[in-house]
Amino acid sequence: GLRAGGRMESTPSNAFYAKALQKSFSRIFDDSSKKRHSFLIPVLPSLPPKIDTSFVQSHTLTPSPYFKDEYVTLDGKTVAIKGTEVTCKEGFRYPRSVQVLGRETCYNDNFDSYQLILVSCPLVGEIRNTPYSITSLKTKDRLAIARRRITDHKKFIASHLDSKCVPLYTGALQLFIEHFRQNYVIVKGFVDDAAKKCNEKCKSALEKVFRERNIDRAYYLELLVATECLVLFSLHGKIFKGICTLHTEEDTMLAAFTHKFRNENPKTELGVRKDLKFTPDRAVARLQELNSRGCAHPLAKLCCLYDTQEAISSGIEGGEVLAADDMLPLFAYVIVLSGDQSWYSNLEYLRHFSPESKALSAIDAGKLGYQLASYQAAVDLLRGLAADQKKAADLPPPEQQPSPSSPASGHERTSTTSDTEQQRRSSIRQGGSSARSRALRRMQRRQMEMRKKDQAKKSARGSHRYALADVDKALREIGISRRKPERKPKECEEGRGSLIQALMASKGAVLAGKNTAR
Repeated sequence: GLRAGGRMESTPSNAFYAKALQKSFSRIFDDSSKKRHSFLIPVLPSLPPKIDTSFVQSHTLTPSPYFKDEYVTLDGKTVAIKGTEVTCKEGFRYPRSVQVLGRETCYNDNFDSYQLILVSCPLVGEIRNTPYSITSLKTKDRLAIARRRITDHKKFIASHLDSKCVPLYTGALQLFIEHFRQNYVIVKGFVDDAAKKCNEKCKSALEKVFRERNIDRAYYLELLVATECLVLFSLHGKIFKGICTLHTEEDTMLAAFTHKFRNENPKTELGVRKDLKFTPDRAVARLQELNSRGCAHPLAKLCCLYDTQEAISSGIEGGEVLAADDMLPLFAYVIVLSGDQSWYSNLEYLRHFSPESKALSAIDAGKLGYQLASYQAAVDLLRGLAADQKKAADLPPPEQQPSPSSPASGHERTSTTSDTEQQRRSSIRQGGSSARSRALRRMQRRQMEMRKKDQAKKSARGSHRYALADVDKALREIGISRRKPERKPKECEEGRGSLIQALMASKGAVLAGKNTAR
């Protein structure tokens, strides 16, 4: 039973919750009291209508083996107790700061001590009513978890692992990392397989150490994100370098295009609104860190893209809120100004290795998925313009093109070279600031080219018919009778009646006529 070793404020919640722990959750209470855990006891008016196992686990604390004044709940959350305040730190969807109203030291049957801590309200769930003040903790940066450094991820994981589990967890991951480095090759078409292997290994390592612990789903996903960051950071040199090797051609094309495009008034060509006054310095400086050591795993790269877009918005004079059609050309413009950063390889790396959407939502970073979509749209826009420019560069120079008065392929040219060049440039600017309309027109042009190629193939199949008619006409002009039009299919297959035989027969007839005349 409970043996009071100290005095605590007399409230109905003390007896009510203590009895609930002993009767309804006896297994948790007995096991935790033997291990000298602490129990948070919310005051009675604040308790939710229903108390379940998850609620009890979130209010049962074990001291952190790494940090003073920090505790880990049975379901893996982290709290700090300093003075008369309990602060939610990690794993809470809606973190709070609650008051400590009193403490009571108790003893189990083996005379091992544990503590009951009376608090002003629960740490999780609905708060019905409480006479005490509650502080909702609002994170200054909603991406605080996503922005953790690798050392922070290591501390976060270590603070929630028992000392016996640390070798099991780190050993499994280290073995996988070494095997991947030595034996795995990044092959085109199988990059997604490499991403799945990494994800499955991270899940397997977590399942081994948390197999017997019933942890919250959101908290599990947060641990999974941290584990993936550690693994992908260790394999960044192998994976990212392999992807860059696969897409050298795409990166080189984009680098050459952006280098040249930088000096060709890119804002106008990309369709940036003329009335927008934009200072790109901060956005460019942040985006140039995309390949730095601080961005050596997917989550850090996504945060870099997010910061770039925020810098673009803050770089607009007047504080105007940008629509998607305005943000896209500005994002592409910042990419052009940022130099060569392996733009396409970064896109492929993020497409395959970014955390799942559920995991991003669990760490309040769901908006990072939108950043990847914006980055992909900007890269696709630049690739389309680069392809158009390359196609225009492959055209023959003006001096080699037929003059307006000369027919070309049976059709008379009606526009000058300067008109053609003007149309090519205006085709990029047409449509105002809408980047989507330009992409749609490029797609329509490609569809028209495909139709023309199909028509050319069809017309080529019947061209031999007109060639035979031209031969008959030429034979009549030199005084030779027509070839016999009656030809059986079998004769065509065997070669009799072919065009070559007809010409040879005609030549023989002409020579015979000349010999007779002599």
